[in-house]
Amino acid sequence: MASAPLHGGELPGMVDQEFADLIRPGPTPAQACVLAVASCPGVTDVLIATSSAPHWSQAADAVAVARPSLTAAQLREITGVLASP
Repeated sequence: MASAPLHGGELPGMVDQEFADLIRPGPTPAQACVLAVASCPGVTDVLIATSSAPHWSQAADAVAVARPSLTAAQLREITGVLASP
């Protein structure tokens, strides 16, 4: 189970649209962050608290069945970008 996948709302401000599109083309930076967290091996549930119903809906859409999880290769690519200087 993952809790606070957006680190109290700080994480989306650190992700630009180009990086969000690397995670998956189309979602907002916040949705891309939630998707990345939900795709981590062993994570079966993500606890999300938001300030509004639309934000909750956007987070739920990010991990909906229509959007499959990221593959292990995609997660390695994302973490590789984060680890590079």
